[in-house]
Amino acid sequence: MALDADQGSSTGEIAQRLSAKATSLAPTRGQLIAKGLIYSSEYGKVAFTVPEMADFIKRQHHEL
Repeated sequence: MALDADQGSSTGEIAQRLSAKATSLAPTRGQLIAKGLIYSSEYGKVAFTVPEMADFIKRQHHEL
């Protein structure tokens, strides 16, 4: 999702990037929504709840 910045990510695209079926990611999606980390911005899309979270994740990834 960080690759898509803050505009939201297609659940189908996320599944493709992970080489998984979108339906297999539904439980993880539900858990992330329940924890308040993401929300369903529109049908078939999810987005981070925190503004600029994508940039934060990108910075953390480069530090590893």
